[in-house]
Amino acid sequence: DSYCTEFDAQVERTVPGPKGTTGIILDCTCFYPTSGGQPCDRGMLEDQAVVDVTEEHGEVAHWIAGKLTGQSVHGRIIWARRFDHMQQHTGQHILSQAFLQCLGANTVGFHLGEDLSTIDLDRATLEAREAEDVESLTNEVVFSNKPVRTRLVAPGDVLALELRKEPSVTKDIRIVEIEGFDLSPCGGTHCSRT
Repeated sequence: DSYCTEFDAQVERTVPGPKGTTGIILDCTCFYPTSGGQPCDRGMLEDQAVVDVTEEHGEVAHWIAGKLTGQSVHGRIIWARRFDHMQQHTGQHILSQAFLQCLGANTVGFHLGEDLSTIDLDRATLEAREAEDVESLTNEVVFSNKPVRTRLVAPGDVLALELRKEPSVTKDIRIVEIEGFDLSPCGGTHCSRT
């Protein structure tokens, strides 16, 4: 749930980390780990700042510099950072589909940054008129306020979908749909409307 900002959890275990940090493995979380070109959430577990969030062998590790004193924790993410990532990631889906529809250009890479985000395309040049066409279609989709929905699909059901790109996982395939415009596998955070 991209809009979840606070949660209660139980500590399952801790692991030592680099530079004196401790990785906290919880029974549940709303922290997004760095993945797929999107940076992790930041926030707090009790009174400890979460300085990094990674996926370690299928588990989410919340890295803190201090110590927790108990098995029950309250977590909260920094909403401004999460919402910025949601907006940028949703925008990337719209831009990627607009590049595909207008120019037949596929997105081959994506990096969401604090000051700059990039989309890598499978073409060497982009003329100003082409960029204007992509911008126009993108703005049309943004201002039409289309719903953005997510769902999990079984591997066998993926073949029936007209996806913009192939999934990178073979189970728990999460599909993000921008109604009537884009359909792609993605595990990131997104807005509920364009």
